[in-house]
Amino acid sequence: MAGYDQRNQRVFGAQINADTVIAGVTTSPDELMGYGRRAIAEGLYPKAVEFFTEAIAKGAAGADPHYYLALALLGGRKPSRMGSGAQRTMDQVDEHLGRALQIEPTAAHVRALWIALKRDHYADRIDHGPSVAELQAGLGAVAPVHAAEITPFTESREDPLWQATLAVARAGIEARRPNVHRYFIRTPNPPLLGTAKTMMIIGGVLAGLGLVLLLIALKETALCCLAVPLGIGGAVMLVKGFQEYTSLTSAYQRDLAASQPKPTDEQMDLWLYFDKFGIRDHALRHLDTALDDLVCEPQLVIGPASPTQQARGQDGVLRFSRYKIVILLLGQSRISVFSCEWDFIRCIVSNTDAFDFRYRDITGLRMRQLHGVTEGSQLVIKGEDGRDVPVHFNKIFEMIIAGTDRIAVTIDVTEQGTGTGLQPTGATATERLIRRQLDEAGR
Repeated sequence: MAGYDQRNQRVFGAQINADTVIAGVTTSPDELMGYGRRAIAEGLYPKAVEFFTEAIAKGAAGADPHYYLALALLGGRKPSRMGSGAQRTMDQVDEHLGRALQIEPTAAHVRALWIALKRDHYADRIDHGPSVAELQAGLGAVAPVHAAEITPFTESREDPLWQATLAVARAGIEARRPNVHRYFIRTPNPPLLGTAKTMMIIGGVLAGLGLVLLLIALKETALCCLAVPLGIGGAVMLVKGFQEYTSLTSAYQRDLAASQPKPTDEQMDLWLYFDKFGIRDHALRHLDTALDDLVCEPQLVIGPASPTQQARGQDGVLRFSRYKIVILLLGQSRISVFSCEWDFIRCIVSNTDAFDFRYRDITGLRMRQLHGVTEGSQLVIKGEDGRDVPVHFNKIFEMIIAGTDRIAVTIDVTEQGTGTGLQPTGATATERLIRRQLDEAGR
């Protein structure tokens, strides 16, 4: 995977803060499904359970409501990592996956998830549901987005689903190359041509009037002194107006061509979605960590790197050309960390760092709100004119280890305008999981 070794259907639903959304009586099943998928993208599984449960109660159609509710109930953990509550959770998961297959018997992603869970949980247990062989008999191709959702529950990175998802991540690197940079180029506004058009109209009228007077001057020579300067002046104004019109329209067409075609917001999100999967794979390989060594799926915290370009999509979400990414691999007693910067345009990993530590070495863990400008609290963003524009960020995910090492990721920035949001950061779920492990390690 050369791109990673050198140094993202609309899966995320509505771009909202899943931690603060309160679904009301007027929320439609489709909206609830969107909120639930966003909550899963953020790792906020209890909130996702609420959304999907309500969506089903309100009549959400198809197999996906039950499939996603099963995913949310799992909370990113294999049954073998759930302890005494595993069977209770699996009873619920089995119920919803069974309902999903009743609704859509050919749903490959439902079958693939159930197969992975059965292999993990029922290896030496009595399984009263459909067998793995029965599920495999009707298994078709799994869509890449769903494959990425299922991979945390597979046996290893050698699983075909994992490898297929990795192939999609690699393909995304090539697919974006021709046009991805254009997403960050501002689409020019049509030029203001009123002045140029006015000059051409007036110049044309004056030139025409001068010509008429010149023809009359053949009989009335006294008008010749008026016709010549009037005609010449009108012609000069006409030419200048035409030159300005041509210059403005040519510049607009040139700038427009340079900014088009742009990838859609949905395509940008899908590329980043699979980039994050690829970097998770890279982190596991770099740290020589197996999936079975972890208590939950690899945790990822992402935010803009500095310097970066930014663009606000049609959905009001900010997207960046460079990201700071931290992968945390949570074991029973230790955490392994892989951090890097990801160039989304060139697909290059840089500024990598990797280390591990014990939970008891963590001396600080917080999401810190900055109410004033402090040293280092600037994010350098390329402006539309190509100049560096310092923007102050006001919220960071921060973890301090043994008083010396510090992990920090920007998860919110100021001065971004009303109605603007960031892509899923994963910070809230990661903080909660680490705190849970700290509590368990301290018992």
